[in-house]
Amino acid sequence: MPATESPDYHTAYDVAMQNAENRVFHLLHSLEWQLHTEKKMGSIWNMRCNLMDNYIFRYEGRIPNRTCAEVSAMIHPQGLHRNKWDSQSAGTCIVEEISHDTSVILHKTKGRMMGLISPRETLDLCRFAYDPVDGSRSVVMVSVENEKSPKTAGVVRALTYPTLLMLNPLGEDVKITSIIQGEMYLQGVPQPIIDSLMPKGIASFFEDLIKYAAKDDTKVSLNHNLIGWCGAHLEN
Repeated sequence: MPATESPDYHTAYDVAMQNAENRVFHLLHSLEWQLHTEKKMGSIWNMRCNLMDNYIFRYEGRIPNRTCAEVSAMIHPQGLHRNKWDSQSAGTCIVEEISHDTSVILHKTKGRMMGLISPRETLDLCRFAYDPVDGSRSVVMVSVENEKSPKTAGVVRALTYPTLLMLNPLGEDVKITSIIQGEMYLQGVPQPIIDSLMPKGIASFFEDLIKYAAKDDTKVSLNHNLIGWCGAHLEN
């Protein structure tokens, strides 16, 4: 059963998620994306944010010979696979289950580039969705506060602006689409360097996932319930 939150938290979370969903699906259909990098494992576009002084990024790639159910099990923080392939992750945990499809999740990342990027964490409200018609899945994320997860000493609490991850069936493959915008809080680092780090991290994340999915010995159990996707784990 979901733990209860105060009515004020529920209201704030509802508003935050509605705004986040409106934002990412508006960005999804924007005509302002410009190609940033194009590789065998996927393409990254960027767009200058009209609200913040940074960039928004969009990733599109494909995972061959996998189903949406298999890929969702690899990605979901409650799944059995995320810690096996995500080289940037220092762990995830469910802080609060708000409803059957919405949770507050703490995402932790390792330090990178010989300490230039210190360990970070984000506390994100995540809403998972599943389309029973075609088996597609999505999750929208945005940073929130929660009294059950105070900031960790020595770890930067970064911000997740409205973010989207979509999994869509594409023949015998899975198409991945993601919209990502974050605040890295790198004081003293020139902005052009900061702008280059974000797409590198995005590319690394999805390359890790695609390589893991391509391994012949990667067996995915679909009998594990996942918040938000629990009714979809045996399908598609």
